[in-house]
Amino acid sequence: MPQTPGPIVVRYQAASGSSAPKHARLRQAIIDAVEAGELPAGSRLAGERELSVKLGLSLGTTQKALGRLMDEGFLVRRQGHGTFVGSTRQPIAGSWHFRFFAPDGGRELPVFATVLERRLEPLEGPWSAVLGPDPQGYVMLRRSLDIGGKFICTSRIYLPATRFSRLLRTAAKRLTDTNLKAVLAQDFAAPTLQSDGLANMAPIDADDAGIIGVPPGTMGMQV
Repeated sequence: MPQTPGPIVVRYQAASGSSAPKHARLRQAIIDAVEAGELPAGSRLAGERELSVKLGLSLGTTQKALGRLMDEGFLVRRQGHGTFVGSTRQPIAGSWHFRFFAPDGGRELPVFATVLERRLEPLEGPWSAVLGPDPQGYVMLRRSLDIGGKFICTSRIYLPATRFSRLLRTAAKRLTDTNLKAVLAQDFAAPTLQSDGLANMAPIDADDAGIIGVPPGTMGMQV
């Protein structure tokens, strides 16, 4: 018996003020419903068409959101039976650099990472001065980081394409809720031996603002 779309509809409509794309809002509504226990692991979702009608979305928008969740392992499609909630996500284990706590203390907040974008960047930029020139360009990987449901930030990593182009073909699930430095060490024999950081305040661009949930141009910390 499929779950009614009720919890998804409620959470999607609650985020109606968000500037995020509709497919991103739907994706997050399903994630929140799963993590809140409203959609238990193994339960079958309402069909794509029913969800689309209840939410007032195009079928393509609904399919895009569900497709992303299947890539990330949140949902599993069983041929001829429907779409089911997969096992619950596990937060990144053993963050190396940044750890977060609620203002009133308590346990360290869990961090969940989701792949937003991967592309080959053919142009040089600030990353070129650090990585050096590469005739094949640079791999850019962008993720969102959900900090215990308290706030969201985004991250970008640039790597020389000659050595790391395989990241563009790596399954999204391998890059979800995992420490990228560990992936680079295990899959590419590229351990992190040194890390230098610089923090400054900068306006948040429109792409990141839509994910974070703030107006474009809002000042944020860039590390």
